[in-house]
Amino acid sequence: MDTEFPDFLRSTSRGAPEEHLYQDLKFNLNHLKILQLGLTLMDENEHVGLSWVFTFSDFDEQTDFSSPTSIQYLKNKKQRKDGIPSAEFRHAFLPIFFSNQITKWITFHGIHDVAYLLKLMMIRTMPDSMVEFAIIAQCHLGTVNDLKHIIRNCEHLMNGELGLKRLVELLNVNDTIFNGGSDSLLIALAYAKMKKTLKFSPKITDGFLYGFHYRIQGYRTFCYPITYYPNSLSFQNFQQSNNHRIILPKLIVFP
Repeated sequence: MDTEFPDFLRSTSRGAPEEHLYQDLKFNLNHLKILQLGLTLMDENEHVGLSWVFTFSDFDEQTDFSSPTSIQYLKNKKQRKDGIPSAEFRHAFLPIFFSNQITKWITFHGIHDVAYLLKLMMIRTMPDSMVEFAIIAQCHLGTVNDLKHIIRNCEHLMNGELGLKRLVELLNVNDTIFNGGSDSLLIALAYAKMKKTLKFSPKITDGFLYGFHYRIQGYRTFCYPITYYPNSLSFQNFQQSNNHRIILPKLIVFP
């Protein structure tokens, strides 16, 4: 999974506390709109399947927050002319999103991708804290993997201090079928190659996003849109089960 969005209104300095990172993430997500979503299918044996790129038409360069880089991106993609409304995509994708067919989401440096996906599908505004965000993400997405987190201790892969394109080069991934669309296909190909060559354990990789402390792992559960009380549920003691009732912020969940 990969997203494109209108750059950053706030950038987090390297080495800043995690809470600063989340507050900047929250500010950006609450003021910016997703531009594009890329999805690539993969089965449990790491066989890569179909890949899609969905471009959205909601962004208005005259009224919405943006940067010069994002404006040029939109012009190159003919966003307003060829894109689809995000509400139309949400309505069509919700049955798949809520099904049990998707068991894991794979990203590269994916905290923003996960946040924009949740905003696109489920939430109006970002939760106040990292704990609330992690609970909502775990409830709706289940387990996430982040390639940048997985390779953080791999010296031959620069300990994760590299971008996706460089990672693909170092892995000798055959990306000849990549045609300039979403990076989700490259992420899928890289993950499949890493599973075969690195033999990493799910115990130390599943549920972690690069730069994000809380683990997002488990089975998705239907969530009731009722009032959330911050002190009523400790994320550290949180355990998913099919009959567990998750308490969510009433005002952020789409009806």
